[in-house]
Amino acid sequence: MAPPKKQQPQQAASNKQTQTIFASSQTQSSNIQDDDFSADLIKQVNKEAGMRKAFNLGTDEAPTTVKRWISTGSRQLDYIISNRRNGGLPEGRIIEIQGPTSIGKSHLTYEVAKATQRMGGIVVYIDTENATSVENLESVGVDVRKRFVFIQETCIEEIFKVIESTIEKARNLKADVPVTVIWDSVAASAPKAEIDGEYDQNTIGLAARVLSKGFRKITHVIGDKNVCLLLVNQQRQKIGVLYGDPHTTPGGMAIPYHSSVRIKLTGGQQLKKTINGKEAVIGIEVTAKTIKNKVARPWREVSFEIHFGRGIMESEQLFDELRQYCDKISDPVLMDGKKVEIAGTGAWKNLLVTDHETGEILQDVKFYKSDFQSKVLNDPNLLPYVLHLCDAAFIMKSNHEEHHTIASVDTSSAAEVEALRMEQGGREILHD
Repeated sequence: MAPPKKQQPQQAASNKQTQTIFASSQTQSSNIQDDDFSADLIKQVNKEAGMRKAFNLGTDEAPTTVKRWISTGSRQLDYIISNRRNGGLPEGRIIEIQGPTSIGKSHLTYEVAKATQRMGGIVVYIDTENATSVENLESVGVDVRKRFVFIQETCIEEIFKVIESTIEKARNLKADVPVTVIWDSVAASAPKAEIDGEYDQNTIGLAARVLSKGFRKITHVIGDKNVCLLLVNQQRQKIGVLYGDPHTTPGGMAIPYHSSVRIKLTGGQQLKKTINGKEAVIGIEVTAKTIKNKVARPWREVSFEIHFGRGIMESEQLFDELRQYCDKISDPVLMDGKKVEIAGTGAWKNLLVTDHETGEILQDVKFYKSDFQSKVLNDPNLLPYVLHLCDAAFIMKSNHEEHHTIASVDTSSAAEVEALRMEQGGREILHD
């Protein structure tokens, strides 16, 4: 029996090319069929629903896309929440601000209210603590006479009704303006059965159940109507914690699950200044950590100051962040062919802008760190350079990127450990 003939190289190459073309045509045919199937399925789902419910995320705008961002009053915090310039809190989402007493939670909501109004929006402020100060609101810059609705209510069920009703009415009056609803605070709210019941009545777990039901109903309204719901939450102590920080937040797991962003405030160190020969407390130092973030990288933190009667002051902290970034990078920050950096040793600092090719000095502004706001940030000619530095320093290109704002989890904090446990799918966090 004669051995089989070997294929000539030219024939083998021709056969391989034919197989490749055939496989490619099969793949293209399969892709076309898949595309047709997806399009038909989307069309059928929307037809049966009588509304737009199914989307092609490759060609359609996702219904969960954030269309606007509302500033927190802190440029640094806006960056780490949204990972973009001119960011902040996302519309169409639920946000929680938590922390101990007198840490600046309500003040942060005032800043958000002011930013909403400056965008031409409407603020609905629900006070459950009977502690809102018109003077404090106005000192921050909130206009309490226009585009500001103040509601006093403590019943959780009624608050959900008020939120839903107010959103519908606000959207009917103003279709495309920012609407921010502030609930201050969730911890001071109570279910109707508790309010109507006796003082010795056992209502353990009732608030958590009511909140869970309420958020299941209202989350889609928040997203559909593109509203920012900002929740203020207090801290509570877990009973029986033998080590570490026993603080956690009340209300069960509804808020942690339904919130897109959770911001934990810590610190509270007093800022003092001598006035008329006497030492006076003028504000506090605050650290803000994003312990949950579904619109950007979580577990980042920044620091700033809250000055009583003036608001958030962060120029020195912002300078420190930019200087730290410029010190550690190997590649220069370039803006239109210009190298931008924060430099200087000792008391004198400087913003240095040079031509990247020739080395010619274009800007060399010297200042003390305490004058960074007045000498640099307030100068419209210099601000674009600082903002470009901020983009480079704060915007993360990858979730795996090492970054100076990334915060570690405080394993002694019950709230942070619980947040990380949820982020990891409910797995237990091991302690050393």
